[in-house]
Amino acid sequence: MTVTYVIMPKLGLTMDEGRLISWHKQEGDRVAEGDVLFEVETDKAAMEVPATTSGFLRRILAQPDAMIPVATNVAIITTSADEPLPSGDRAAPPASVGWSSPERVVASPAARKRAQELAVDLATVVASKPPRISIEDVEAAAGARPAPAGAGERRVPLTRMRKAIAGAMSRSSAEAPQFKLERDIDMTNANERRKPFGASYTDVVVSAVARALAAHPRLRSRFDGDAIVERPSAHIGLAVAVDDGLLVPVIRDADRMDLGALAKERERLEAGARSGHLGMDDLSGAVVSVSNLGSFGIDRFTAIVNPPEAAIVAMGRVRDRVVPIDGTPAVRPIVTLTLSVDHRVADGADAARFLDDVAKALEAGD
Repeated sequence: MTVTYVIMPKLGLTMDEGRLISWHKQEGDRVAEGDVLFEVETDKAAMEVPATTSGFLRRILAQPDAMIPVATNVAIITTSADEPLPSGDRAAPPASVGWSSPERVVASPAARKRAQELAVDLATVVASKPPRISIEDVEAAAGARPAPAGAGERRVPLTRMRKAIAGAMSRSSAEAPQFKLERDIDMTNANERRKPFGASYTDVVVSAVARALAAHPRLRSRFDGDAIVERPSAHIGLAVAVDDGLLVPVIRDADRMDLGALAKERERLEAGARSGHLGMDDLSGAVVSVSNLGSFGIDRFTAIVNPPEAAIVAMGRVRDRVVPIDGTPAVRPIVTLTLSVDHRVADGADAARFLDDVAKALEAGD
């Protein structure tokens, strides 16, 4: 007979706790390894957590809406339905947080934690769905407080995703000296290449970036204290705009995909990012990212490197421009790619050679 404790997993390098959204199994249910057991919200997305063993879900130790520290027991699975459970197996409830008579306030653990973060007195919060106060009620109360100065100002509390983005980008700017290179690229042949696959311009750029990495180990490396760590993969992050933030799902081994498969994987990841349902592997492991703001009418821009990646490619819109071809003016679809690089990992010449290979592949339609 075996007793297995299910813990809150660490679903990202910066994750120290997660909000348990819902259980997909109930106490007493038979569970097979790989079955979705529960769903967790991190600072990046909602993720489904599978069972790592088979058996019976004998006891649930954490309830929906609770903020659970990483590695905390949340359930017990046993190999038989009537196996004796160890004593003292119930998890202690999360500590209450509040500012005025918290014992008289009915609020979710997540709402209590948010109240502490925003210095909101739970006794002053009105529940939108009585009797339980939700995290949204706390944030609404925080936003409704009068600003200390400035008529008409409204204080909007940061979401967990916005906090994570702010922290990551601040660290990137402070810790990683960055430089940028720009290149205008003729997309005539790339356009012809993508059409039979129903692929986008983003897809052909991702493909070119991934394949170019094979000859440029510095651009698929990361800075690690007193060493530079070269990585063998060509996993490409794809910046996707979502409500109040940005997610960077990862197209794994993009260099090995044809354009049709790459386009389908991009569409899957974009849909998962916007619905908030991506797996842990979908959000980790990128060596270089691609960000495209062309659909917003942007011609060129500079993106910030997303550590521990070494570089990011910013892609503007593809638009017709007049360019000289053998001394004769011609109209061609041109895109500007801007490569931002962590200067600790690579120098200008390394980055220039990499961007040149990307440009040549696109212009040749390879």
